[in-house]
Amino acid sequence: MNLKNILKIIGIILIFVILQSYFINPDNLVHIIDKWKNYFMTIIMSIFIAILLEPIVKCLKKKSKINDILAISLSIAFVVLIFIILLLIIIPEIISSIKVLNNIYPYILEKTMTIGKNIVNYLAEKNIYTINMEEVNNYFTNFIANNATNIRKLVSSLLGSLVDWTIGFTNLFLAFVLAFLILLDKEHLIKTLENIVTIIFGVKNTPYIMNKLKLSKDIFLSYVSGKIIVSAIVGLCVYIILLVTGTPYAALSAILLGVGNMIPYVGSIIGGIIAFFLILLVAPIKTVILLIAITISQLVDGFIVGPKIIGNKVGLNTFWVIVSMIVFGNLFGIVGMFLGIPILSIIKLFYIDLLKRAKQGREK
Repeated sequence: MNLKNILKIIGIILIFVILQSYFINPDNLVHIIDKWKNYFMTIIMSIFIAILLEPIVKCLKKKSKINDILAISLSIAFVVLIFIILLLIIIPEIISSIKVLNNIYPYILEKTMTIGKNIVNYLAEKNIYTINMEEVNNYFTNFIANNATNIRKLVSSLLGSLVDWTIGFTNLFLAFVLAFLILLDKEHLIKTLENIVTIIFGVKNTPYIMNKLKLSKDIFLSYVSGKIIVSAIVGLCVYIILLVTGTPYAALSAILLGVGNMIPYVGSIIGGIIAFFLILLVAPIKTVILLIAITISQLVDGFIVGPKIIGNKVGLNTFWVIVSMIVFGNLFGIVGMFLGIPILSIIKLFYIDLLKRAKQGREK
């Protein structure tokens, strides 16, 4: 029995064990996946970062004739600078939004209590339902007193989230360092990968596998870079419309919709809802402007910018786009919802070729 058949048998056994483990104890399997995911997430991030930085590095080397170390360093510095600029725009907007909401909070609370009392009085007058407001106040007082421990736990969890953010930024820093090393030693790493493919799949199948891996990289790079450009244009379009019309939270709404546009369907809806309620609290009439801005930006994305930049590089219909977001979103969170589409497109690439091979073999 050759190595190829042995690997096939091992693969089938592993798939069977994983499926059996899932159906017997799905929670335990998810826990194991989460654990291994955390181990390899930094490496996966570094590979993705290296793929995204590679075109910038090539462009710098071509235009400036500089060496690899300087080109990679400048590329990373450029990306970090863009990230810092975005943070400098986002953080002041969030702080400003919190201050405004904090100032109008008493008004909102008073308005809500007034509306609530009016509804209760109307129901009591019509003999539909009677509520004792004193009992309601006592209930909330007792609830807060009894849940003081839970409130302390919430504060502790918020402090814990700061630790998680610190760990996350540390992993991101390490991912950039690994991406730097990957780009610096790219040729050697590709040769090593080719050797591994040769060992597993044999000399005959190596060119086919390496070609598909290159196409997979091109699909991923085209989709991610295209989506970033399109989302930036969507955010800019919303920002200009809201700024010209004097709508509050123009920058924050543009960021919410631009970032949300990175995740098909769901992201834009969530970003739009958050922006809508923020503007509703300050200037209700301006929500009409926001809806117009969202409509125009989505039209620009769907009919003008999107088809030209992204086009049919993904090749997935709506059903598979939603499936990819559900599956990879549950496995890897928001990042999975975004990356699930190119990953499923790459799987489809192999699926179509394997199907063609199977049909050709059957005809022979």
